[in-house]
Amino acid sequence: MLDSVFIALSGLVHDIGKLYQRAFWSRAPEGWAFDDHSHPAYTAWALQRHHRLFRKVGLEPSLLQETATRHHEGWRDKPRYQPQTPEQWCVALADTYASRERQESDGQSGHTPDTPLKSVFANLRVQDAYGQRNWGYSMVRERQEVGQKPGEAYPEPVPNVSQDTYRRVAERLDARLAELSRFTLSPEALLSNLLGVFQELLWNVPSDTQGEPDVSLFDHLRLTGAIAAALWAYHGGSPSIEALRDESPEKFLLVLGDLGGIQSHIYRIQGAQTGVGGLAKRLRARSLEVSLAAEAKGLDLLERTGFTPLQRIMSAGGKFYLLLPNTEAVLKALDEVRREWEAWALEQGATLLPFLAAYAFAPSGFKSFSRVLGEAHRKLAEAKLNPLSSRLNTPYLSVGGVSLRPCRACGVRPAKSATNELCYGCERDAHLGRLVPKRKEVGFFVPEAPEPHYRFPASRAALEPSDTYTLRTHLEFTPAPHPWEVRLLAGHVPTLKDALGTGRWRNLAEYQAWAKEQKLWEEEEDGREAGDPLTLAELAEFSTGTKYLGALMLDADRMGEAFASGLMDEKGHDRSSPSRTASLSRMLELFFAGEVLELIKNPKTYQHRLGWDGLKAREKAERYPLIYSVYAGGDDLFLLGPWDVLLEFALDLEALYRQFTQHPKLTLSGGFVLVNPSLPIPLLAEAVQEAEKAAKAAGRDRLHLFGQSVPWGELRSLVPWVRDFQRHLNAESKAGMTSALAYRLLRLWKQHQQDDPARRMRYKPLLAYTLRERSEEIRQHYLQLTDHTHMAWEHLPVWVQWGLYLER
Repeated sequence: MLDSVFIALSGLVHDIGKLYQRAFWSRAPEGWAFDDHSHPAYTAWALQRHHRLFRKVGLEPSLLQETATRHHEGWRDKPRYQPQTPEQWCVALADTYASRERQESDGQSGHTPDTPLKSVFANLRVQDAYGQRNWGYSMVRERQEVGQKPGEAYPEPVPNVSQDTYRRVAERLDARLAELSRFTLSPEALLSNLLGVFQELLWNVPSDTQGEPDVSLFDHLRLTGAIAAALWAYHGGSPSIEALRDESPEKFLLVLGDLGGIQSHIYRIQGAQTGVGGLAKRLRARSLEVSLAAEAKGLDLLERTGFTPLQRIMSAGGKFYLLLPNTEAVLKALDEVRREWEAWALEQGATLLPFLAAYAFAPSGFKSFSRVLGEAHRKLAEAKLNPLSSRLNTPYLSVGGVSLRPCRACGVRPAKSATNELCYGCERDAHLGRLVPKRKEVGFFVPEAPEPHYRFPASRAALEPSDTYTLRTHLEFTPAPHPWEVRLLAGHVPTLKDALGTGRWRNLAEYQAWAKEQKLWEEEEDGREAGDPLTLAELAEFSTGTKYLGALMLDADRMGEAFASGLMDEKGHDRSSPSRTASLSRMLELFFAGEVLELIKNPKTYQHRLGWDGLKAREKAERYPLIYSVYAGGDDLFLLGPWDVLLEFALDLEALYRQFTQHPKLTLSGGFVLVNPSLPIPLLAEAVQEAEKAAKAAGRDRLHLFGQSVPWGELRSLVPWVRDFQRHLNAESKAGMTSALAYRLLRLWKQHQQDDPARRMRYKPLLAYTLRERSEEIRQHYLQLTDHTHMAWEHLPVWVQWGLYLER
């Protein structure tokens, strides 16, 4: 009997021939033995070429070829590609369900190898507006290697797409498959490797070039494989064709997993007196814990039900969507996972609340997937009304040999003993927080893992690769003999090496001497190395002017609307599908977990895109790595760093997001505060959250800072005012600007805001009088403020305070 992994593999490769078909559009490749040039023929040809790879893992290549290629029920003129057996019908139906978004060609499609993939944001209807519909993604950029890299997922008016680019991608895929054939793989490891290689090479290849090419071949293949596996398992692995084609039963489950209390869990740190760099290390370790907990819970459920991570439609921001069969076994596993994870949550102090919900739907649900998603979210909302429902009568604290003294770091879990003031989790966080900047892989281990590690109900997660399952935290797609996946989870933690990168010190010894003089140096037991994290106090010291720490929280606007009702055309037809939903989620995660981190670590990647000259690019390359990503993923982020660096970064990031989405209504809202680095983290988080809420309440598409919510375009226009204000403050003689005059401007602005309408304009003569002794240049510059409609007058507190903090 064929298993679901074989069916998933058949679905995953069923349309791979489209790549080769477009690469050899005008002539047949060497060794061609077919009498047609349809994409199933190319799929069969490709599978034949790499038959050793499949045979080596115990798969019969001819059976795989037949199952994968016979997926077109409607091809009456080519019966060789029509399904005949149950397994062929399963893949054919999965292909149909996964491609519900396709429309009939309007006859305007271009030459197939010249058709680019459009952004999934292009046809997203938000606030009655759509994105840039005529742009597409380049498949291969000039002087670049083939494959997904940071800084490339941006649509262009004239993308580089041609038969030659397809040929280069096909050659790279052949090379990757040849690499794979050298390993001894399990079918699950082969599936994982293929999924990773397809993500690398097919993310910008359109699946359909005859209708609306806004779904990548990667997303279509992975959804087809997932649907096929779930459908096969629903029928017990031995279905009849009639049963497979019967669309009346609710055969599928959309499972939603979520974690509640994420922010309070991350920010609940009592103080920094818990080891060197206690705050900085613990923030990063807890943020990573949240991401890994969601991953571990999803993997736990998949393992219990016998499925692979291919079934994961989305995973970001502590949430995941799984596509599973609606069977008693799956429902039982759901209940088991719910109970065990709720028990785990209580053991951890109930600061993270795990939720699971499932919605059953028939195959017709793929036609309007946004409705299915909405119903599943309703089930999840109901589950959130009853947190920890299976464990409410179970106390998590016990006096049996356990100290009841609260942990000194988190204040929630009990300390390990009367003499050890930390709980296990906070003691672990200190070690893991130091390791995060140095590692690029996270492994899930069963049952034991290297220390230090995160403990989850069914697995342990450590910052080392695992033969069981490994997450790569950067865009690295090299094949491996074990299952792996690219998940951009690690973020960025500024290190002593980044401090040396500013050029102010020649070596670590010089930096150490300076830091000791500034009373910033904190020593580790075994000494500090270049790869160790900077403390928050050290980060604040890198600020220009006032040595404050900046905090920035940003959130993507209207994403709830985008997922719920954005996939509608002008006529009101629902164009949602699992492929589009998965693509939308994947692209958001790519930006917030990938592009944001690349802008921090390697800003020169975006030099030409953001229009920097060489000097500006070098300055940003020295300073942006000092930004600490506490959390970045899903559709939001929280960053700490030198306050002036963070403000500059926010403007660049917003410009990058506009280029990434090319949609007028997909904007960012955020809050910014600058604080003393010794401020308790819970208070800092509360302040920046309130600032973000103020930006949303003021109309979105803006940043709240220095007490005002300023639209991004206006904020950019204020930067020259900040620079001029700085220059005037530094001007010699009394003809220049002074801080006393600056505070006088602030008082005049405040009086203008508070006065009744009849008295508001009196600030104008007062302003002119205040400037009477200034130089002509300064007087004329600030007399512009007598225009009460001037943007600089409206937002005067922002640029004045910004400039004052720069000069203190």
